[in-house]
Amino acid sequence: KMRDQKVPKMTVSYLIMSRIFKFILKTFFRRVDVLNLNSLPREGPVIVIGNHANQFVDAMNLIATCPRSISFLIAKKSYDRRIIGDAAKMIGAVPVLRPQDVAFKATGKIIRFEVDEESGTCWAIGEGTTFTTSKKGEYNVKKGGKLRAIKGWEGDLVIAADPESDTKLQMQPFKQGTPSVPEGGCEYKILPKIDQKKVFGEVNRLLANNGTVGMFPEGGSHDQGHLLPLKAGVTIMALGSAAEGTPVLLVPVGLVYFHAHRFRSKAVVQYGEPFPCPPRLVEKYKEDSRGACGELLEIITNKLRDVTVNTPDYKTNKIYETVRRLYQPDQIKQLSGKEYMGYSKKFTVGFERIKETEAAKKLMEEISEYLEMLKTMKIKDKELRLVYRARKEYGSEFMVSMFGYAHLLRCLLTMPLSFPGLFLNTPIMALSRRYALKQQVRALAASKVKVGAYDVVASEMVKWAGVFVPTFYSIYIVCVAVAAEWAIKDEKGGFYGCLKWGIPLLVFLFLPYFSYYSILLFDVWYFSWKKFRACWRRNNKDFKRMAERRVELQGVVRKFVEMRIKEKTFVGDRYGGVQDDNDEDEEEKEDGMEG
Repeated sequence: KMRDQKVPKMTVSYLIMSRIFKFILKTFFRRVDVLNLNSLPREGPVIVIGNHANQFVDAMNLIATCPRSISFLIAKKSYDRRIIGDAAKMIGAVPVLRPQDVAFKATGKIIRFEVDEESGTCWAIGEGTTFTTSKKGEYNVKKGGKLRAIKGWEGDLVIAADPESDTKLQMQPFKQGTPSVPEGGCEYKILPKIDQKKVFGEVNRLLANNGTVGMFPEGGSHDQGHLLPLKAGVTIMALGSAAEGTPVLLVPVGLVYFHAHRFRSKAVVQYGEPFPCPPRLVEKYKEDSRGACGELLEIITNKLRDVTVNTPDYKTNKIYETVRRLYQPDQIKQLSGKEYMGYSKKFTVGFERIKETEAAKKLMEEISEYLEMLKTMKIKDKELRLVYRARKEYGSEFMVSMFGYAHLLRCLLTMPLSFPGLFLNTPIMALSRRYALKQQVRALAASKVKVGAYDVVASEMVKWAGVFVPTFYSIYIVCVAVAAEWAIKDEKGGFYGCLKWGIPLLVFLFLPYFSYYSILLFDVWYFSWKKFRACWRRNNKDFKRMAERRVELQGVVRKFVEMRIKEKTFVGDRYGGVQDDNDEDEEEKEDGMEG
């Protein structure tokens, strides 16, 4: 008998939340490109796996773009919060209790770590510690838990056995040598082992019913610009379901953001090709679950790398992006999301292969110096490129000036249309950002993996906007109602009497649309102003100097890349020949990726 592959229908609450998320994302982001969505299976059980670069916004992007209802795994800490937790319940999320959410500071200090030379057994030696009795509620020190230094060694150390002594605790072998402990000892936390059988059972039930489970196997959200080591939970769920006869498919999804913390920035959601758990690993899982999970985790990591752009740090990413922009032919005005992902990945992978060569080091130093000079002079590479392209296209300085004045005219025309809405929404944006930045500081202090905690800003801004938008819009509507009552003196009713309640009703119905289209018009004003400003500054001494330097550097970059293409370091014959292998041809969108 063939297995039924029919996907469960979306619940009303999920449908409502997906529509709300779409509107929120259209408001927060200037553009979200969705690539290769056709690869998503329309039937059967699916696990959607994404990188975690923008906290709750990641899940919102998947819900808004995926035609299937996704049951996300969410930290119980977030599930129990107001607003975020309420939304999670409406979309049918599955709460997961994480060890770090119930971690507790234990008594005493770890004074050193020892390794028995004969047996290879590793030990944590404490002073004033109570390993056998330390606990918080139902959680205590036991096998599978972890030690985390408050200020000391890096990483979490896994406990290998239940404690038999208050001052000596057996640990799993240290992967990077014996950890060092500060003089005088180190205070520590216990991350207890959590039994996740209930969570795994719920996931298996969803998949057995042809559901879609969403998860971010990196664990917590971060802003490092590359994948963190993945957690094994996703492999246990996938292989466990497959071993029970559920033909689950895994779909990697890359979530790439351009200044994720900024309002009206851009994003790309790229769906990868679905793949099943290899039958060999399903069989191996029954005998050697740890080994099978490790192999599948490596496969998943590589699949996620295929749909994301990974760079070691922000500075390196900036250099790679500048190299790509300098090599980009002048006739290509903007890139679509598809082109951007294809080109960026090729350049990133290519440079990672050759970054230790002398030629690559020299080029990166030149680009780094160029970027520092731009930063000092408060000039952007995009401005230099805009003026360069305008000069090539229009042929004379007079026409470049006309180009700038045309954008100034657009500014003057859109200003009166966009600024009323901007005025109404400024207090909402200001307050949302203020509270988001406070949470950013707290998140950075509490995390060891975040660089600047920029990944929490967008989510917090959206969350607080969900509080302030209804509040301020209610105030605006009440003010309009009071003004209408005061201005309309018709005591007999009739048409004028209807206006007393009709005008506030119209404001209630159209204020969200008015605000949204004001934001779109403000985009026109903002980018027209940037173009006018670049044209206005083009005769500035520093601007001229950097424009000349850019032309020189552009020649160096193009020669360098062409040589690497001949050596087959980069994939593709020429810039226009590099293709995104995971996507079919589609119409080029009018508004491409900048520069």
